[in-house]
Amino acid sequence: MVKLYLFFSGILFPGIAMLTAQGLNSPVPPVIPPYQFVLHDSTAQGYYLSTPFKFGVNTLSPKPAVILDSKGFVVWYMPVDARNITDFKFEPRWQMYQFVRFLNQQQAEYIVLDSIFNPVDSFTTANGILPDSHDFQITDDGTFLLAGASDTVLDLSAYLFNGVPGSANTRVIGFVVQEFDEDHNLLFQWDSNDHIPPTSGYAFYGYNPGGFDYCHGNSIEEDSDGNLLLSFRHLNAVYKIDRQTGKVLWQLGGKTSSFTFSNDPGFSGQHDARRLPNGNIALFDNANMAAPPRISRAVEYELDTINWVATKVWEYKYVPGFFSRAMAGHQTTPERLHAIGYGLVFRPNPSAVLVDDAGNLVSELFFADSVMSYRSYYYDNLPLAGVQRPSIQCSQNSGTVTLTAPPGYGQYVWSTGETAKEINIQESGAYQVWVNYGAGMLGSEPFFVQDINMACPISNVKNINGIDNQTIIGYFDLLGRRITRPEYPEQAGKIYLVQYADGRSKLMVNGF
Repeated sequence: MVKLYLFFSGILFPGIAMLTAQGLNSPVPPVIPPYQFVLHDSTAQGYYLSTPFKFGVNTLSPKPAVILDSKGFVVWYMPVDARNITDFKFEPRWQMYQFVRFLNQQQAEYIVLDSIFNPVDSFTTANGILPDSHDFQITDDGTFLLAGASDTVLDLSAYLFNGVPGSANTRVIGFVVQEFDEDHNLLFQWDSNDHIPPTSGYAFYGYNPGGFDYCHGNSIEEDSDGNLLLSFRHLNAVYKIDRQTGKVLWQLGGKTSSFTFSNDPGFSGQHDARRLPNGNIALFDNANMAAPPRISRAVEYELDTINWVATKVWEYKYVPGFFSRAMAGHQTTPERLHAIGYGLVFRPNPSAVLVDDAGNLVSELFFADSVMSYRSYYYDNLPLAGVQRPSIQCSQNSGTVTLTAPPGYGQYVWSTGETAKEINIQESGAYQVWVNYGAGMLGSEPFFVQDINMACPISNVKNINGIDNQTIIGYFDLLGRRITRPEYPEQAGKIYLVQYADGRSKLMVNGF
């Protein structure tokens, strides 16, 4: 019965996307860009985390960290004054949220929130290392791994880059990993400039003597043995680094790969390399240097460190395939769902998808044109699951429809942009209200109005289970039209609404 209710709610109400819809249809507060959410499989009951921003807009202004519920509605968000925020995720082992607040090339904060969204700590790089917003990890021991950047001037005049000699005074940008304990003591520092020669990079990604970003690190992963896995986009490679000595233990991909690929051409421009519980390596292959047609994908490799062979064991390409030239991520959940964020892509291609291990689409997220998210995540369970969301009450008097949020909150933000406890509405559609919760705003369930003249009775759909002894005053189809009561068994399985005299309604399935 629950599956039927969730499925048909997509037909009954405009707030949930039809599978073929292309509209930006979900209610949002003003700080969140419009989006479309398409639900293919309602059995997925988790949460989606994202940080949407508009491409090319790099001004200091409120940027949102966003959590969507399983039906694609904004259940929580947090406006953050920043030029950009990235890598908003949840750490189940420590029950903490984290993200990077980027202000400028010299200043960024790596922020930690507790399970109810209160800021509990923030970090930044030390020793003159510049911040890098690509990644921020909490380790098994409760230490914090930060991405950073360093400058080193090197003589690269003996090398050619696209046929042009390098400068004798090339400013080389290195990728740095710094590890801090909870007291902000620096425990470990690793700089690619000390261990990887700039000639390991590919001229394809460009050479600039004023700032040669030869490796461009974009993910940090604590490996199962305590060492580190680092993804370097401009090297087309994932490196394993000794946590104690900083020595390179092996590399997957690139000019001098330790592994051969047995059944795959390899990857390029990749992001988000992660060690999975089964021992495999998963990543997002942007495919920047792939042979045409370039199709980005999520991919997983089994690594044989005896014979030094990498074998592709899983991949996913969206249909139709497309190319994501930058950003993106691939998260594999313990249940083998795959949250794939596509980074720098625009409609009609999806911003993110959730697929099962067989490659079936569970859901799709489409942001408005020119809006993207660096990464997106999915979690089967969050502390939010036990939080009581605010409920919207509806009243209708002399043609005026009023929606009212619960009292006792310091802030109210409606999907209309209004900030009072109650609002008057004049149009059908989906409405939400958000109230202060932790450092952000907690969202109500959406309130659907199919017919503004019958806004309150039709909208309050109850659980189909249970018994209500109130007087029945009408029956309605899934478009809100009055019908006669469906007869059983002639119309077994027919789904309809029952309206009661007290203003409540129930969704019914005839014969169940």
